[in-house]
Amino acid sequence: MRGVETYIKIGGYSVTLKEDEDKVLLRKWKSLINMSASELKKFIATDEGKEAGLSRKEASEQGISSGQDSARAIIRMKSKPVAQWTHDDWEWCRKQVNFVTRMRGNKGKLYDEDGNKTRKHTSLLLWGHNPKR
Repeated sequence: MRGVETYIKIGGYSVTLKEDEDKVLLRKWKSLINMSASELKKFIATDEGKEAGLSRKEASEQGISSGQDSARAIIRMKSKPVAQWTHDDWEWCRKQVNFVTRMRGNKGKLYDEDGNKTRKHTSLLLWGHNPKR
C-alpha cells in the first residue's frame, strides 16, 4: 500500500486513514475490473478492441483518460503485486473504479436490437469490466 499519511486512534489501535482508503479502493477495483490481463490483451488486439474508446488525442481534447491507455495500465497492474504499484498505478486504479462505476450506472443497453454490443458494452470491456459476469 502507499505511504502512511494520517494516524487516528481507534480502540487503542493506531490506524492510517490512507491505508484504509487504499484497502477499500483496491477491494472495489478487484470486484469491478473482472477481466484478466490475458483477456484484456486479447480484446485490445481485436478489430473491435482497436476501435473501442477514444483515441489519446480525442481523450486529451476532452480532458479525460483514454480507454486504450486504461487497458494497458490494467495489464501492467495485474502483472505485478499490489505492493509494487506506483503512484500512477494507484491513480489509474481510482480512474478505473470511477469510470466503470459511472458507466454501469448510465442508462442504455449493452446490446442493440440486432444483438450487437453497444458502445457502452465495448467501453466497459476496454476499461477491464466484462458486464456479462
